[in-house]
Amino acid sequence: MSRLEQAVRKFATQLRSDFGNEITRDPASFKKHVLRLLRRQLPPRPGRPNDPRIDAALIMVSQGKSLKQVLRSQVPGFDQMDTYSRYLAEKGLRTAIARRCRSRRKRGADQQKINRETAA
Repeated sequence: MSRLEQAVRKFATQLRSDFGNEITRDPASFKKHVLRLLRRQLPPRPGRPNDPRIDAALIMVSQGKSLKQVLRSQVPGFDQMDTYSRYLAEKGLRTAIARRCRSRRKRGADQQKINRETAA
């Protein structure tokens, strides 16, 4: 038996002794909840890394700078671009920021749901 398997068995035994009532009441839900919490503590699957330019743009926007100011600092020659190119750059940045905020809200809502479940 591997060390990992031994550690998992010990963890399961500890859960059974500490949360026997919850396991008896709803075993499937308890197992789902434990797995969800365990996944949060382990490293995520490989995915798309954050773009440092979007990170910097988010910080600048949170400091009160407008999107135009952010674009002027991040896109060389932004003011010399034609109107349509400036429009596309602004639209792209706006979309990227909105996507990042949406994913953060979703993760926050998931975390709140978990907190409510653990409090119950």
